[in-house]
Amino acid sequence: MNWKSLFQLSKNMTTDEARAYIKDKPSDSYQLLDVRQPREYETEHLPGAILIPVKELMSRINELDPAKPTLVYCAIGGRSKAAAQMLQGCNFSEVYNISGGIKAWNGFKAKGEESMGMEFFTSGEYKDAFTMAYTMEEGLQQLYLAFAEKCDNPAEKDLLLQLASFENKHKARLIADFQAAESDIPKVDPQSTIMEGGFSREAILNHFQQHLYDQQDILFLAMMLETQAHDLYSRVARKSADEKSRKLFLHLAEEEKMHLGFLANELDRLLSARDKQS
Repeated sequence: MNWKSLFQLSKNMTTDEARAYIKDKPSDSYQLLDVRQPREYETEHLPGAILIPVKELMSRINELDPAKPTLVYCAIGGRSKAAAQMLQGCNFSEVYNISGGIKAWNGFKAKGEESMGMEFFTSGEYKDAFTMAYTMEEGLQQLYLAFAEKCDNPAEKDLLLQLASFENKHKARLIADFQAAESDIPKVDPQSTIMEGGFSREAILNHFQQHLYDQQDILFLAMMLETQAHDLYSRVARKSADEKSRKLFLHLAEEEKMHLGFLANELDRLLSARDKQS
């Protein structure tokens, strides 16, 4: 360890700067490091974050790539500042402390422990990875269609159908990618109720069906689901030993980031229109 670097000031990023950085960079071009405790991570964390509590950082340093830019956060910035200095001492080339931590983060956050949803991706084979990813996309599409069927308001119904059409595009892209790498498309269970992020379609439908029929509620639900999906695909990509599977999940994580950008713009447009009307 380069002990002199422990006395150097680490570079800081505001949460706005970090969010812009994450939005613009491919998921595998940087590392987002959460140095809090597992219980804190389970309550809420930034999607795609790697959890290594600060007390374990030196013993697990080989789990990180020193050549990649590393963004570090904790609750408010104290532990992450110490962690950033440790990484600098281990010759990490580019380290940023997210000042204000997750408490200052103005954006959607993922929930759940590190293993959440991982049980659906156990074989490690590319064919199985494709099948489960396609099943999850299909599950989310069917959720939006089920909500749309129960919806009487034309504006809300159109939004739900538009969201369903996005999942159709995701499925088509998955099929194209699979056919480019393999041959015959494997069969997908049409009765599966698992959807993006590892959630149960029926559980979400039952929980939200009484109070979802407002465009803002629909967008909030969609952003929550896409955030969880981005987080899950990022975690699965890191654990994938098969290179084709790893690239598949990284691609899906990028798709979710782009979809989240669309949803955020739609929400801004909706809230701006409401402000003008009030």
